[in-house]
Amino acid sequence: MSPVFLLSLLLSVIPQAELVPEKPKRSALNQLTRLLLRKYNSGVRPVQNWTKPTTVYIDLIIQSVLDVDGQMQKVTTSIWYRQIWNDEFLVWDPEEFDGITEISLSSDAIWVPDVIINEFVDVGKSPVIPYVYVNCSGTVKNYKPIQVVSACHLEIYAFPFDKQNCTLTFRSWLHSVNEVDLALWRPAEEITNDTREFMNDGEWELLERAFNSSLSVSLKVLIRRRPLLYVVSLLIPSIFFMVVDVTSFYLPPNSGTRITFKTSILLGYTVIRVNLMDEIPATAIKTPLIGAFFAVCMALLVLSLAMSIFVVKLLHYSEKEVKEMSISACLLDKYGSMDQSFIESAFTSMKTLDDMEQSGEEGGWTKCCNDTAQALMESSEITNGAQGASLEGSSPRLEACEKNPEQRQTAQHHEMFSTLDSSLRLHVWGGGDLLSKSDKWLFFCLGAVKKLGNNTGRFANATLVRLNEFLSAGYKKGVRPVRDWRQSTTVAIDLMVYAILNVQWIDEFLAWDPEEFDNVKQISIPTANIWVPDILINEFVDVGKSPEIPYVYVGHTGLVRNYKPIQVVTACSLNIYNFPYDVQKCSLTFQSWLHTTKDINITLMRTPEEVMNDKSVFMNQGEWELLHVLSTYKEFSIDNDDYYAEMKFHVVIRRRPLFYTVNLLLPSVFLMVMDIVGFYLPPDSGERVSFKITLLLGYSVFLIIVSDTLPATAIGTPLIGVYFVVCMALLVISLTESVLIVRLVHKQDLQSRVPHCEGSRDSGRNLGLGLSTRDSASPVMDGILREITTIRQFLEKKDESREIAKEWLQVGYVLDVLLFRVYLLTVLAYSITLGTLWSVWQNV
Repeated sequence: MSPVFLLSLLLSVIPQAELVPEKPKRSALNQLTRLLLRKYNSGVRPVQNWTKPTTVYIDLIIQSVLDVDGQMQKVTTSIWYRQIWNDEFLVWDPEEFDGITEISLSSDAIWVPDVIINEFVDVGKSPVIPYVYVNCSGTVKNYKPIQVVSACHLEIYAFPFDKQNCTLTFRSWLHSVNEVDLALWRPAEEITNDTREFMNDGEWELLERAFNSSLSVSLKVLIRRRPLLYVVSLLIPSIFFMVVDVTSFYLPPNSGTRITFKTSILLGYTVIRVNLMDEIPATAIKTPLIGAFFAVCMALLVLSLAMSIFVVKLLHYSEKEVKEMSISACLLDKYGSMDQSFIESAFTSMKTLDDMEQSGEEGGWTKCCNDTAQALMESSEITNGAQGASLEGSSPRLEACEKNPEQRQTAQHHEMFSTLDSSLRLHVWGGGDLLSKSDKWLFFCLGAVKKLGNNTGRFANATLVRLNEFLSAGYKKGVRPVRDWRQSTTVAIDLMVYAILNVQWIDEFLAWDPEEFDNVKQISIPTANIWVPDILINEFVDVGKSPEIPYVYVGHTGLVRNYKPIQVVTACSLNIYNFPYDVQKCSLTFQSWLHTTKDINITLMRTPEEVMNDKSVFMNQGEWELLHVLSTYKEFSIDNDDYYAEMKFHVVIRRRPLFYTVNLLLPSVFLMVMDIVGFYLPPDSGERVSFKITLLLGYSVFLIIVSDTLPATAIGTPLIGVYFVVCMALLVISLTESVLIVRLVHKQDLQSRVPHCEGSRDSGRNLGLGLSTRDSASPVMDGILREITTIRQFLEKKDESREIAKEWLQVGYVLDVLLFRVYLLTVLAYSITLGTLWSVWQNV
């Protein structure tokens, strides 16, 4: 190989070698992170002097009020929240790390204060922010948006014109004020007046805020509801219904349409009221005023319908009492003898009257009398004797016929009852804004800062660190902490509803001499670093929404205290037969899942009497009322060899029934009252059946809508469900009875009640006997006699049919009154029985 080729090859390789990057050195950020977290113990409060408290500064801005639940007495609030504190173990000199003055670290890698919101009841939908900012002076900034579901005493009596005053109390759950103190980052006035981030276009309007900082930081928020939506969707439709009901009084009481009109209004109002029940905030203490307004409006509609029914009944009776005259009385009482032309005229008048009666026209009797009088005047062959005999004793009926007393008396009754009827009618904080407030940091890169060589020993003089290292040396959290394995560990349990669980036990491996550690008598350490008893709740079925408390208190004698708020979703045998007047007794059974009584025993921390009567932290404004908490201890064995200890708490609670009484029972009672009032409609008026069908339809719709409100169970139905079914059965029975009565009173095709006139049949017989004696041999008179006899037989048959129909009507009225009384007694007995049962259950 030639030297030239080797030289060219060498020259071609050298540039490529220069292009190979040199392995980079470890970055300053990487070195700083490794330095800060080396030997860092996230379970130790970061102070050199344990007697010095860690001050946690709190700042927040309310962004919006998302939801207010009146029945559960809780409020969901979206806030921007930040915590700022000083960590004496996270300090460095920026000059030694390329001028880095601030770094982000994982919040899981450092000590974080256990600050929670006291009124917390549920976890909102908040994004997870896993990092915190750490300044070179040790200032830690933890910024995060959170949604807080908190308990609040809600007063919704004035809904939708209500104001709510809720409190958010920030405090350290475990640490006392000597260890963790709280303060405001900004002045209270500045935070109070800062409303730039509040979303002011929602349902709730922020009125004012006030801070109170003593042992804890409390924020009182006053908000007001904007009522326009509820005025438009709730109040105005209700007012419209009431106006239409008042207008219905202008319908004639005897027109037959008022009852149907008012029934439709009541049905529509019932459906709208039940459909809008979800719009009204539910409360178990007392019903809002708007709920009382709806109940009163419905009661007024019921009263209005009842008055109309009574008026129709009175009008119906007045028309039946009008004395009607039969055609035979009008014709035969006046005339005793007549010629062929008069007979034909009278027969024509009778036929015209029958046609007018069938078509429902009025004035038939007046036309009858006028036509008959005209035929009489034109007749020239009527003898004076026969005329005098036929007119004898008939002048009163003729006068009554001519003056038409039926129409006059009916008009007087209508006028009287018409008069009676009318007398009855938060923008995310700008980073620039926060940066502009950087001069408010408590500790920045000013003053003497330890050099890198000295930072490696920054934990050496901290008493809490020395004590923690002493306790952790050789500690195995998987080993039960007793020196003699034959000795059992006694776990003391305490329970406060709602819902704080206190558990404490003795850990013999976590004992020290306070004099060797600057007289430290207790220390908070992470729960994950020590042995914890496997105490669980037997009835547990799901994970509740509880804030995580990562620390426990350990005393110098080894006493470990684990206090935490918990939300427990447990199985409970609920007896809802008495709903909504039910009392429930649920059990919480605490036991060690694995260890027998030889290893772990359970005892009660306080006396049973103190546990039973302690209601100090129970939120007593919701649907349920705490009666008492009972506790029992027992040992049980599975195989008659190993015995297990258990502590059982019986939580006895009672439901407040006001909400369900107003929204479920009252509408049903109103409909049943209207069904009873419906019996006062005359059975032959034709309106009762349609009225009761409308009520049955309305009750069916009501049951469909409220079915989701009733608690469901596969074993049995609550008594209120039986109540609804029985009420519907009673409505069906009532409708069936009305149908049968209507069928009974229309058995002979009854049109109207026409009473018989005394002596009318004798007059007809007398008329036939004058005619026969005048000219018995005359063929013309024989024909006239046959025609008159036919007319008389027809009228007698018709009168007989009407007499039969009147008898059926009387039977129908008697049966209707009898069945109504039986129905009324049944409803009253049923109502008294249910009322007595619910009253007894309510006072248990």
